[in-house]
Amino acid sequence: MNDDRAFTRTVDLSIQEPPQSDQAWLLAPRPIDDWTQRFCGVELGGVERVLEITARNSRQGAYLLKPANDQLPVIRYHLAPPLETPGDWIWQLEDNRFTKASGQLTSQAVRVLEEGLSQRQIIERLVQEAAGLFAYDHPQQRFNDGLDEVPAICGTAKGSCVDINTYLMASARSLGITVQYLAGYWFHPARSETHDMHCWLAFYLDGETIFWDLAHHLKWGVPTLAAGLNPAGGRRVTMSRGRGIRFDTPNSPVTISHFSEPLWVLPDGRLKKPCLTARIAEDTVESSRQF
Repeated sequence: MNDDRAFTRTVDLSIQEPPQSDQAWLLAPRPIDDWTQRFCGVELGGVERVLEITARNSRQGAYLLKPANDQLPVIRYHLAPPLETPGDWIWQLEDNRFTKASGQLTSQAVRVLEEGLSQRQIIERLVQEAAGLFAYDHPQQRFNDGLDEVPAICGTAKGSCVDINTYLMASARSLGITVQYLAGYWFHPARSETHDMHCWLAFYLDGETIFWDLAHHLKWGVPTLAAGLNPAGGRRVTMSRGRGIRFDTPNSPVTISHFSEPLWVLPDGRLKKPCLTARIAEDTVESSRQF
């Protein structure tokens, strides 16, 4: 934005699929306060019980929702412009198979290094390299499925935002660069609803927070690679930070690869992703901050 107006936002999540078990709980993310938003509260419908919990291995919050009388939960999040930059907690990176680079990937990342390069230039090189390795797609099998570390890629691979950012995050981390994985929703410039999640990366480079969304460059054909949140325009809402987030639930402990959307936790501990629609609405308010 180029003026002193900002937005207050509501994001409505409509669950369109029952869990097929009256013992299931819906685990929904509590949006985080980051550089673009401040979480102000939540309204819930169709539930008889609500538990607010925190992850075992991070400060990520969540809501456990027990549906009422076979109803489908409805969630409305209220968001506003940020009041301050987030604390160091936002950079906490879980150490697991989604964040650790293999030795081969580390060796591949090291090849971009040259004397005198700034951290920002190093990331630009890693992004350029990744742009040549991935063709945007949603493959049935991810390039790191079944592996304990994020592997190097030889040739090219098909990948979604999750795959591309997993690769970039592990590469950057292997070089000692501070990076975080952010997940939530992105809304097309011409639409106010979406049916799918999105993710992107934040880097702390030479004392400055820099965002990259390479997946949107590849998906929407934005030819010039450049840092920033919305290379294809639109709006986004952040639900979580981190990978491999662990929660205790009434049914079972669960681990979530990336926590952007609500998930049914079934009685046996399995997770089921429901069909849902996310809708965004905004009101303009006077503010000296950007949103």
